[in-house]
Amino acid sequence: MSTRTAATPAGRIAAASFVGTAIEWYDYFIYGTASALVFNEVFFPDNDPLVGTLLSFATLAVGFIVRPLGAIVFGHFGDRWGRKSTLVVTLLAMGIATFLIGVLPTYATLGVAAPILLVVLRLIQGLAVGGEWGGAVLIATENAPERKKTLYGSFAQFGSPGGLLMATVMFTVLSNTVSVDSMQSWAWRVPFLLSALLVPLGLFIRLKIAETPEYAKAAEHHEQARVPFLRVLTKEFRPALVGTLSFTGVFLTYYLLTSFVLTYATKTLQMPTSITLPANLIAAIVEGAFIYVGVLLAKRMTARSVAIVSAFGLLVWAAPAFALMHTREPFLLYVAVGVAMVFVGASYGVLAGEVAELFTREVRYTGTSLCYHLAGMIGGGFGPIIATYLLSRTGSSWPVAMLTAVVSLLMALACFALPKRESMRGQLPAKAEASA
Repeated sequence: MSTRTAATPAGRIAAASFVGTAIEWYDYFIYGTASALVFNEVFFPDNDPLVGTLLSFATLAVGFIVRPLGAIVFGHFGDRWGRKSTLVVTLLAMGIATFLIGVLPTYATLGVAAPILLVVLRLIQGLAVGGEWGGAVLIATENAPERKKTLYGSFAQFGSPGGLLMATVMFTVLSNTVSVDSMQSWAWRVPFLLSALLVPLGLFIRLKIAETPEYAKAAEHHEQARVPFLRVLTKEFRPALVGTLSFTGVFLTYYLLTSFVLTYATKTLQMPTSITLPANLIAAIVEGAFIYVGVLLAKRMTARSVAIVSAFGLLVWAAPAFALMHTREPFLLYVAVGVAMVFVGASYGVLAGEVAELFTREVRYTGTSLCYHLAGMIGGGFGPIIATYLLSRTGSSWPVAMLTAVVSLLMALACFALPKRESMRGQLPAKAEASA
């Protein structure tokens, strides 16, 4: 029986990659925001505030740690049995886990069972995200014309700032309309419960897309790897290392300047959440804008060059960013976050297509997902914990800035190892180039 599928319109591909990913990241980011603002009081109330914050970030890290496992498990299904069906399962799993967090009893009701159940649901979230992103990228890039892989890969990348924007707007509205007591007693649940309304939208869009032509061709010729993860480890390890390091600097900077900074600015610098939460809005808007700018620049100077320049930008900006935060001036805090997101967005937008093309199509779902989520585990999972520890030991943010700079340097070196592709400039007919 043939597995060939009809072509999916570009607009539907973009919607399937963006909307589903935005919903998944919304679910993920509301947890990160709640960890910074609420969970240390709701689920760990018997501890010192700093210890409670560390434990809260530890539950956040659990989701990151399990994400590579999700990449392996769902990557196996995606490489063996198809991108589309795997994406439907990951979206359902994320939505159900997020809704259950919204109805989870707190420590005051269940005692120690409450944080344990929170960790279990966070594990499910992490597994789901582990399989989500790689499939969303491949739905786009494997439907893309050869010279538009970077553009189509960026569709999924817009889901991250989109999800962060939705999550931050929800918590900003709540923090400005309800009291602190109300936030800790019931209002924090609202963003989690709203996931029940968003997931059906994502499912509807994803069920309307066809399987990708590249997977259909591989399936028709029985070219799938028997165990994709082992194939990546044994035969495609170098691309996996390059892809992981390329993303690590992006993730570390991103999560330090969103989740960690919320805690640092409110707990250490004594800035109110009415000032710190808008920093995440600025982060989402700037990141989204520069994902697009990065893709435009890649047409003229190659995606690899955009990633390299962005990595050095993150390195140079690390120290000034934390120095500006120490002024406690809201505008300078926003500048610190906004400039960092210029480099995060530009590199994040182009890396999806570049990393996906590092792998053969037989293991592309597993390899691409593994790179992304190993980097997420290192930069986003361990990053805030290490930063909080360094802050508690030294009382200064300079070690955190140095950590950011070192990881950004490793990212730059990895980006030099990305394949050298020609830019689209000069290769297109004059009319098409003018349109681009």
